[in-house]
Amino acid sequence: MEENRTKVVIDCDPGTDDCFALMLCIKHLDVKGIVTVGGNTGLEYTEKNARFMTELCERTDIPVYAGYDQPMFGKAVRAAYAHGATGLGDVIIPEPKKQLEPVHGVDFLIDFFMHNDDVKLITLGPLTNVAQAILKEPRLCKRIPEILCMGGSGTAGNFSAAAEFNIYVDPEAAKIVFESGIPIRMVGLNLTRQNNMNMKDVEAMKAIGNPVADFAAAILTHNAGKGGVCSLCDACTVVWYIDPQIIRKSLMVHVDVETKGEFTRGMTLCDWRDYMGTDPICDIAHEKKYDTTFAGKKEPNVEVAMEFDADRFRKLLMDTLRSYGA
Repeated sequence: MEENRTKVVIDCDPGTDDCFALMLCIKHLDVKGIVTVGGNTGLEYTEKNARFMTELCERTDIPVYAGYDQPMFGKAVRAAYAHGATGLGDVIIPEPKKQLEPVHGVDFLIDFFMHNDDVKLITLGPLTNVAQAILKEPRLCKRIPEILCMGGSGTAGNFSAAAEFNIYVDPEAAKIVFESGIPIRMVGLNLTRQNNMNMKDVEAMKAIGNPVADFAAAILTHNAGKGGVCSLCDACTVVWYIDPQIIRKSLMVHVDVETKGEFTRGMTLCDWRDYMGTDPICDIAHEKKYDTTFAGKKEPNVEVAMEFDADRFRKLLMDTLRSYGA
């Protein structure tokens, strides 16, 4: 029943993996609005792709808003190397009939969360919109009950050795959000690397035989076809609200966002000092080993996803794609 579904607003930068996340969210969650941001590609494409997804999934009642295209400081960084120039690889979509809402995405975030108590925020791209909303209306820090964030990493990055793309694009914005006091669940690369979709999954999607599954197969082909595998990071993130058992382990730690490092700008610095195990193959234990009292040690502020059930995820995704033809 719709009334029993988790209510969410989604801030995203579609992007192939954002599209998979939207397919899952639209089917399983109560999506109150979609806000777009420049990230994987420019805002002119991310907002178009989001509008298209509401049409493809036959949920044009979900409002779509455009937020910021550029980060708070510096020049925009895009991920055309991964998502293609338009965000959808080689797939060309028609101009959607669905129109953008006339309100700026940041103003929507402020108005919506100031007047609703039981809706969570999912972020799948750079955190520019959310940070700008907090700066404009600081009371949001007490009004947003939780953020589920695809971003960062508990270990290595992807855009750099230290930084994951979403955080690297706008680390100042990420720092504002991570220091806001809003409860955060972080799904980083340390988790999403445990999921690998490949060309066998593309063929399975093609065999389903409905428009949503056909589109899923087409955009996955771009990513899985290039490197042989694709993590679908954003889809891995949203399942925490859909089927929590897919995230098999998470840990509460303090996370800082690095904004100044020559080599570490955009890094999510996780304080693992209480989890340093003795196994040389596993530097970070998944159970607390110590209760340290280092000078300057900060309280945990982020729940970091650690272990992922890839088989359960794949079944949920395939079942969801089939349900669009039911």
